[in-house]
Amino acid sequence: MRIAALVVCGLIVASVPLGAQSGRWPAALEALDLEPLAGDWFEVATSGSWSHRRCTANTRFHWTVTTARTIAVRSACTTPSGEELRHGRIRAPRGLHQGRLSVRFAPAVFAWLPAIWTDYWVLAEDQEHTWLLVGDRARTRLSVLSRWVSLDEASLARAVQVARVQGFDVDRLAPARQTSGSPAPIR
Repeated sequence: MRIAALVVCGLIVASVPLGAQSGRWPAALEALDLEPLAGDWFEVATSGSWSHRRCTANTRFHWTVTTARTIAVRSACTTPSGEELRHGRIRAPRGLHQGRLSVRFAPAVFAWLPAIWTDYWVLAEDQEHTWLLVGDRARTRLSVLSRWVSLDEASLARAVQVARVQGFDVDRLAPARQTSGSPAPIR
């Protein structure tokens, strides 16, 4: 009986993401200026997302900074049944760890429920604000966002390297499908 319990405990510990075993979360950006992040973003690589699980192509976002700590977000993507549009809110914490954003796509009436908010941590960005690496504290979701429908190999390699160093399973990261040409921006 004890051996079985030890085996089960070992399996549970082995299934926990690398950083979670040591109690350390990924390092989100300490300082993050929201203003330069306003505008259109295209998902160029992803490990998958619960909120966009039906998306098959053309996942994109339009961010509008509404206060010093909040962004209104509109997302769109192609699903098997057509275009899916969603409206949400991104919020930044006060003080340190400003890259530890939270996102919700549920109606505002439910915003007071902690379970409605999901980690949306900015782990890396380039100096010109042309790409972002976004993940969660459990290291289960990872996305590379770009101002364009594709990203140059060097920038993508840099984002993947940061994710790898942070303990993310980068083998789960797959190119996000963007159809030829640029999908219509969300306004």
